[in-house]
Amino acid sequence: METKILLKNVCKKYRMYNSPKDQLREALSLSGKSYHTEFQVLNNISFEIPQGRILGIMGKNGAGKSTLLKIITGILEPTSGTVQVNGKISSLLELGAGFNMEYNGIDNIYFYGMLMKLSRQQIDERISDIISFAEIGDYIYQPLKTYSSGMFARLAFSCAINVDPDVLIVDEILSVGDIRFQGKCFNKFKEFKEKGVTIIYVGHDVSLMKSFCDEAIWLNSGSIVEQGDPKEVAAKYVEFMYLDKNTEFSNYKRNITEELVPKEKVTPTQSKRRNDISLLYQNAITHWGIHPGMIKNVYLTDQLGKEIDHFAPEDIITISFIFNIDDTIDAKNISLAFSIKNKEGTDLIVKTTYDETLFFDSILKNNKTYKISFELQTLLAVGEYYLVVAIENRKELNPIYYEYIEGVKYFKVFTNKKIWGKVDIPAKIKIQENC
Repeated sequence: METKILLKNVCKKYRMYNSPKDQLREALSLSGKSYHTEFQVLNNISFEIPQGRILGIMGKNGAGKSTLLKIITGILEPTSGTVQVNGKISSLLELGAGFNMEYNGIDNIYFYGMLMKLSRQQIDERISDIISFAEIGDYIYQPLKTYSSGMFARLAFSCAINVDPDVLIVDEILSVGDIRFQGKCFNKFKEFKEKGVTIIYVGHDVSLMKSFCDEAIWLNSGSIVEQGDPKEVAAKYVEFMYLDKNTEFSNYKRNITEELVPKEKVTPTQSKRRNDISLLYQNAITHWGIHPGMIKNVYLTDQLGKEIDHFAPEDIITISFIFNIDDTIDAKNISLAFSIKNKEGTDLIVKTTYDETLFFDSILKNNKTYKISFELQTLLAVGEYYLVVAIENRKELNPIYYEYIEGVKYFKVFTNKKIWGKVDIPAKIKIQENC
């Protein structure tokens, strides 16, 4: 496939001055004395996107995402490195950029079209589609200054996606409008993909990233931390966000496969424990937490207690895991949990003892081993799934994870029955005459 976007070693630096006077002094200095410090926004960013692929870019605020998109669209120039874009770009970075608030909607459609280098005839051919997609009614004939923020965004969005782009860049604006309008937007994106349009999507919605994108990049402090399968990249990003918030570590550190202290300071006992934990769940997508090693083993079994990796939707299965606690664990607020996810990483079934109002503070004792079991019918459609197990501290509104293992088990669901949805919930069906 043709490469639509290619970045090689892209860097972006800004000069930071303490005051405007320092900037003037530097400009007038005959000796070339520097009065600034450099702030590195992007550091050696390299990737390529083939035609028709959707790339997701995630990262916390200040990671450099918007700067990167502005460089790709040509709004900003990189300090070093090269950017190559093949084809027409339509960007949804700053909706309505270039609109005139005194003009009505029709005039702004033509104005935006000319900015995108469309002829008047080409705009004439698209204008009915733009008006229809925006769904703002007779407001299309009113000045933009009378629009609500939602109406303004919908018109701008409609203009941006109706220019037949080769590359579409979307920056965290899929919350525009109500659920019906959002559905139209996603259908439009799917239509673009089928036509071979390359899409870059930037956002904080991890679930959307996993289900919508073909590939993902995690950007942190201006550098690419991880790149690849959206499910795996998103899982590691979520891990980082929890650890970065709830621990003293400011940089990304894996609790399991990377040392939290210099290797020369790791005791043989610590090293053996971490290796043992890592080997226990080698196929896990991610394995992290502030107290890893609590979960000793995980089982997926049928009614006879036999371990299984496939079953029917109506089968009764048991998810269980063995764990222990020590005196550092808050037994009063402990919660034991599991989640079943599809291949895209979307949570389909989630159960926690805390949300089921089961509390164990009077039962759990330090340095003891326990087994928790969840018995259920999944009622899932045919497909491939994986299991997540976790031990949480639910003292605060957002849980803190003692241990979180994503991809601890993988399994398939099979049935001859056609299930159109994600699950096959039983329903009583009645038909009555002359009601």
